[in-house]
Amino acid sequence: MGTPTIGGQTTGAVTENSGIIISGNLDDVGLLAGNNDDTWSISSSATYGTATINPTTGVWSYDLNDSHPVVHALDPGDTLTDVFTVYMLDADGQSDTQNITITISGAVCFAAGSQIETAQGLRRVECLRVGDRIHTLDRGLQPLRWVGRQDVSADALRNDKKLRPIRIAAGALGQGLPRRDLLVSRQHRMLISGPAALKVFGCQQVLIPAIKLVGLVGISIERTSRDLQYFHLLLDAHHIVFAEGAPSETLLPGPQAMALLPPTARDEIRAILARQSDGGSLAEQYQPARLIPANGTHLRQFRRQIQNTGLPLIAPQTLAELVP
Repeated sequence: MGTPTIGGQTTGAVTENSGIIISGNLDDVGLLAGNNDDTWSISSSATYGTATINPTTGVWSYDLNDSHPVVHALDPGDTLTDVFTVYMLDADGQSDTQNITITISGAVCFAAGSQIETAQGLRRVECLRVGDRIHTLDRGLQPLRWVGRQDVSADALRNDKKLRPIRIAAGALGQGLPRRDLLVSRQHRMLISGPAALKVFGCQQVLIPAIKLVGLVGISIERTSRDLQYFHLLLDAHHIVFAEGAPSETLLPGPQAMALLPPTARDEIRAILARQSDGGSLAEQYQPARLIPANGTHLRQFRRQIQNTGLPLIAPQTLAELVP
């Protein structure tokens, strides 16, 4: 029959509060052709969600428990890993085990009403369409390839503060930016530029999640009690665009961000990327547009630097570089 060996999809990614159940297919790669009598089970359960597996096909599923305290405390921009173990037994009594690793994270989006700089001037994000040309910091006008929408009810916003957007008040980033109050998801990264970033991160321009800026003057969690729509913008690469004049990121379609989207949206994006690909991988095509600090200690140091010095998040000497 051959030595049983588990192969197939051994990783997955999901986003907190997405409601998506992810799955993957495992196979016995040591199985001889014509034999299909392996049985599958979960031998070690997941910690932050529920893992199940079809006992005859080897298809596993993972349902994240959004109410788990550790998951609920996860800050967007950070990631959490969960692991469960699959056990396979063949008809001869031989077996194999395999760990399945799940990455839990979030994706970025603008709230409806946000005005984006385009070739036609300022346009509300919900009015943008595929093919519209968007102003980018590094490459001028670039075509919009995909727009995604996520609806969040008023009840959901009241019951779970992690779904609420971050309000960045007009001028809160410095130099009059944003020009109007801007609402983004907690995970959405804003481009920060100036000596404070250089001192802490060794780089003058960095992308920092909006939630990490909450508590600085003019930046707070929105207490909205109305239905809300979030919009994802995908370009040919990860870009810095301008929302209410403030530099901010487009969708970076890594595994975590893709996991947030429903299957139809993921299929649409993969089809678009396949048509545009020159043979390179998704990771090669979508490199982060700027440094994304991952060290929590450095992020806290940066906040203290801003609070103690009163320096703006966008310094005057860098303003000319950041305005279209």
